[in-house]
Amino acid sequence: MSSSTGVGEEVRERRRSKRADSGSVRLSERDGRMLRLIAEQYAVSVDQLARLIGRSHRTGRWLRDRWRQAGWVESRQLTAEGPSFVWLTGAGARIAGSPYRTWRPNAALAGHIEAVTEVRLLLEQQLRLGAWVCERALAQCLSGERAQAHLPDALLTTGRGRIAVEVELTLKSRARLEALLEELGQSYDQVWYFANPPLLPTLRELAVQAPWQNITVHPYPPHARALLG
Repeated sequence: MSSSTGVGEEVRERRRSKRADSGSVRLSERDGRMLRLIAEQYAVSVDQLARLIGRSHRTGRWLRDRWRQAGWVESRQLTAEGPSFVWLTGAGARIAGSPYRTWRPNAALAGHIEAVTEVRLLLEQQLRLGAWVCERALAQCLSGERAQAHLPDALLTTGRGRIAVEVELTLKSRARLEALLEELGQSYDQVWYFANPPLLPTLRELAVQAPWQNITVHPYPPHARALLG
């Protein structure tokens, strides 16, 4: 084979390789970090994704579409009036190195999942009050009898100790709430409840009566000024 023929074959091979790779999506450091965070939260809305990366809603949609093209996420509305959510596929969980099982969309949980992420965006990203430990990570740390303990929606680790974070959108029975407040108050340095306004009077009354006086009840949606005041 002549040298010119060899060079020609090499050029053609490079062109074929380029064409084969032209439609692929490569995982960036930001991709991996955001995909792992989505797995921690089960799912996030497109608007929340945009705020997590500090960009516009349009850029959030673009990133969602890029990931969906790669087969890393699925996305759709889970309720008729709700936002579009994004969650990992099995391929997305593997490429991101997520230790959690792939989440199956659940419309009944969509509002609560969105609310917990809103609180995380405020406490961890906007106010930088501490490091967020998600419920899924807490569950992995428990074994044996401790596995039966109630898990908060998250744990915020700060220089002042461990703060259990709970988001309450619907009212549980009074007896159930009393038991939860007592258990959480005993287990953590502080307990922060974020609750829909109609639930605030009951929760605040129970917090005052709880044996552990380390429970604070905040309105949901949360307000940065109230947390810093």
